[in-house]
Amino acid sequence: MSMPSSPASERLDWIDLLRGVGLVFMVVDHAYDWWLVQADNLGAWGRTAEFIGTLAAPIFLLLVGVSMALATDVRRARGAPARQLVRQFVRRGLIIALWGYAVNLLVFFNGDNWRDVFAFDVLQCIGIGMVLLAPIVVCAPTVSLLLLAVILGWGGQYADHLWLPGYAGTVLNGRPEIAYYPLLPWLGYVPIGILAGRTLARWRSDVKILDRLMWGLLPMGLIGWGAPVFILPTLGYRHPHLAFMVFSLGVIAWLAAGLYAWGRVTNARWRPLFNGLGYLGRETLMLYILHHLLGFRLLYWIGWVSGRSWRGQYGALDIPEATILLAVLLCVMLVAAWAWSRWKSRLSLLPERVKWETLL
Repeated sequence: MSMPSSPASERLDWIDLLRGVGLVFMVVDHAYDWWLVQADNLGAWGRTAEFIGTLAAPIFLLLVGVSMALATDVRRARGAPARQLVRQFVRRGLIIALWGYAVNLLVFFNGDNWRDVFAFDVLQCIGIGMVLLAPIVVCAPTVSLLLLAVILGWGGQYADHLWLPGYAGTVLNGRPEIAYYPLLPWLGYVPIGILAGRTLARWRSDVKILDRLMWGLLPMGLIGWGAPVFILPTLGYRHPHLAFMVFSLGVIAWLAAGLYAWGRVTNARWRPLFNGLGYLGRETLMLYILHHLLGFRLLYWIGWVSGRSWRGQYGALDIPEATILLAVLLCVMLVAAWAWSRWKSRLSLLPERVKWETLL
């Protein structure tokens, strides 16, 4: 398998790699959470997998901002008006959110849990966030993005104290608690990604400056690594502590710098792994849906998974069995990503010149 590339996208392959890493983090978390027997699920192995998986959403949300900024830059260069750009982002965001609810229905609905169909997960957060931030990424001045990130991230820490009527509470602050990723504070990652995307859009054609920018992420990441977040109960899904948000940004900074460097120096020996992560990163939405259908719904029918994802469930496998099955699932996903990418390429549904603009 070889990853197609183009002059416009070659230096941005690391974005696909980072998105692929986020996908792997999520699948690792889900696999052990869904499949392990109760004792292993609640033990150190299961808690470690959960910690790894909690880093996936920050990666996805930040890269949504990066991709929106890059796509805006490219389409503006082609003469697209601001209104058209906003409309395209809104349409894409609504489609992603609808896919989130479709996954709830197809994967987690058991005939008597209609309330869970409307749970607000990461796809809904990404999709609705894109709708809300579409005018900002297209029109807002850069300085306002930093202020918005502070308001959403830091201000969102206090959102769990608010009472909002009906489903508005689920969407905004996770109350009622059928939300893993409410907009507050999770949406705070997207403006930071927009800032990063605008910076990349400005300098992506200058390799020397881009090298300096990417290596500059290493000292910036040290701030995040120093955040005191290593007590797992402080992580949370609905309202992550501010320290965790800072820590996750540090992790993303180091991952981005490392993957960028890997893309610059990789050789034939490591090219298959490089290409594989790239395929995973470019087909994230399809793989998100596929791994839910295979990893949860199929195994639920077989009897290896019980319960509901929102309420906590345990599987029938021990750690070695779950690890073997996880490796099989990742291989299936890799083949599916490669086949899906080739199929879309042949139908010209994903033109080479814009392939790096993937929003999820």
